[in-house]
Amino acid sequence: MLTDSEVRRLLDVANAGVQKGVIGPARRVYEGILANRPEHVPTLISLAMSQMAVGEYSDAEATLRDKVLAGHPEDADALAYLGLNAYLAGRVDEARDILLKVPAGTTAGTMAQNLLDKING
Repeated sequence: MLTDSEVRRLLDVANAGVQKGVIGPARRVYEGILANRPEHVPTLISLAMSQMAVGEYSDAEATLRDKVLAGHPEDADALAYLGLNAYLAGRVDEARDILLKVPAGTTAGTMAQNLLDKING
């Protein structure tokens, strides 16, 4: 069983891989974490980010809606990334509707507001 500290370190490494475009190995790390903690929200969100990074918008949406928001409907990060996903997929009106649900005063809220500012021009 992975400790919390090990999970954080693995996520940091995998997320850095996604940022560098090394998606396959990062996903294997996410899969390993999820094998031990199938409902670990930060890992599921990171998996969705890796899906967005390569244009797998329907997969990212399913990950966020079915695996995160189904059990945690108020999760600000998941909502913000779901809005980003809709925006990247070209569904701007849907993105706006989702982003407006992200609570202000959080890191996710700041991200959502920045994207809303971009959408609203």
